[in-house]
Amino acid sequence: MRDPKRILEKILGDGKDLGRLEETGESLEQLIEALRDVVRCRRTRRWITDNYGIDVVVSPATFTHLLEIPQINFIENSNRMLEVDTVSLKETRNLDDPVTVGNLNVVLREFYRNLESIQGRLESEYPRFLLINEMRAELIDVVVQQINSMKKLNGRLTGYMLSLNKVKPIERNFEKLFPSSIKVGSLRKIWPVVEKEVEFYQKCSEMNKRWEAVGVDLFQIIREDGLSNLRENVQELGNLLWNIVYNQRPLEQCLTILGIDFNDTKSLFDSSRVNLNNV
Repeated sequence: MRDPKRILEKILGDGKDLGRLEETGESLEQLIEALRDVVRCRRTRRWITDNYGIDVVVSPATFTHLLEIPQINFIENSNRMLEVDTVSLKETRNLDDPVTVGNLNVVLREFYRNLESIQGRLESEYPRFLLINEMRAELIDVVVQQINSMKKLNGRLTGYMLSLNKVKPIERNFEKLFPSSIKVGSLRKIWPVVEKEVEFYQKCSEMNKRWEAVGVDLFQIIREDGLSNLRENVQELGNLLWNIVYNQRPLEQCLTILGIDFNDTKSLFDSSRVNLNNV
């Protein structure tokens, strides 16, 4: 790398710490790559927030809510005897404790796993949707009731002939809720497809509740065909964080001088605490 001091000065925006950073004897080239990864982390976080309204770099209060997810709450520690001890963060963590980089990595890993599960089902079982344009969580139970009513009104030999006076009001109500479905057919014809589709929406609703603290709306994300991009960017942010953590040991003194503390994610993502330029 040519003239790492000049590049580092551009990244930091001033040269006030350059002398101290040099005195550590740590690699300035490696520091530059680590700081560039921090900038990429900030950019990826901002892209997710701008496009989905989701801030995955959670606050202490939001992290506390996410501890209701067992995969985030419980951590395993091993001692020198290789004995594993499971600890609940809800029982050991104070409400105002900062969110560590380790905490954030666990959040991102679980969020990615949940997104991947939803996308896997979508791609393997649901090539197209009938109701997604109007679907909201509060409509799921309404549709389930309508389908159950249609099943009861469908005579084994006569079909719907003897119950049209009850069937038509249900269909009209369904069409008001989901006007796009009219193009496909009446509810009496499409209810088996709708029933299977609703199972997927129930899974989406469960995930929305699971991640309510960060404002996830899978219905909107799927409507806008954004699930794949969201999953990939969550994965990218996790990978960048892992790179930074992996490279921190040879750079401990430099990162401390710059104010980057892995026990508080704010020092990585808050430009008012550690200002870094994209160079």
